[in-house]
Amino acid sequence: MFFTRIRALFLAVIAFFQVLFAGCVRYYPHNRIFLDQNYGDSRNPRQTYDLVIPRSASGSTGLILCIHGGGWVEGSKSSYTKSLMQVSEEKGFAAACINYRYVSESVCFADVLDDVTAALAAIRAKGAQYGVDLDRTLLTGISAGGHISLLYAYTRQAEAPVKPVCVVELCGPTDLEHEFYYSDENSVTQAVGPEYFRGIIGHGIGYTIDPDNLDAARPALRQYSPINYIGRDTVPTVFGHGEQDEIVPYQNALDLDAKLTEYGVEHTFVSFPDSGHGCEDKASMSRIMGLFFDYCETYLR
Repeated sequence: MFFTRIRALFLAVIAFFQVLFAGCVRYYPHNRIFLDQNYGDSRNPRQTYDLVIPRSASGSTGLILCIHGGGWVEGSKSSYTKSLMQVSEEKGFAAACINYRYVSESVCFADVLDDVTAALAAIRAKGAQYGVDLDRTLLTGISAGGHISLLYAYTRQAEAPVKPVCVVELCGPTDLEHEFYYSDENSVTQAVGPEYFRGIIGHGIGYTIDPDNLDAARPALRQYSPINYIGRDTVPTVFGHGEQDEIVPYQNALDLDAKLTEYGVEHTFVSFPDSGHGCEDKASMSRIMGLFFDYCETYLR
């Protein structure tokens, strides 16, 4: 159903975490591993999580939470599961990845954020069973997962069962009002037609987007754009973006950088020259990897 460039992004997601967590991964006896745990009221496979807790962990422990991409309608936590085991073993953090309900006519972005809350509550409860207090989390994701990570950390602090303390994300949408999302130049439009992407975002915001009257949708688009929730108390943020991104406009990252700077929020923006939505530049990726671990050490210990 999807298109070739998004498939390439999925491969980039897998490659990112394989490199980030040192490639070849195996199951470690020093980890407590919980796979396909349900966090919803039903047995919906889209409301499940995988969790790894170091057996040496006790008391207060930080959590890495991975939120997968896929245009809000595809993707799976399985892209991250094995890599979590190695980072947990080597770095001593609890790590989890979640599935969430795909955006549809009956599921909007607010519902996805509710899924994150429910997942964090279940993950914290699971940790408590083993004497581990998961009291702070670093959210991370790519593309749609980056959008969800930012939006959750910026808007759900008060209700989050595990407090977001920072975000590390790649090429996530930050301002859904940008007209590039709805233009003929967007590669999604070129690949599958204008109704596809516009329909997904419309379901996400709960409003039908008329391309001839985008202004009518702006209040709803603004409500689910992370950039509109930045303030003095916004959590530290690391983000990267390809300068040639053909799906999520590079200007989104520039505007996020400017807004975080305006409010004095600790952040680092890593630009990926000559890279598209897959953030192919290895040197920039290496820098993001280093910042990821720096943030883990600073905010999860």
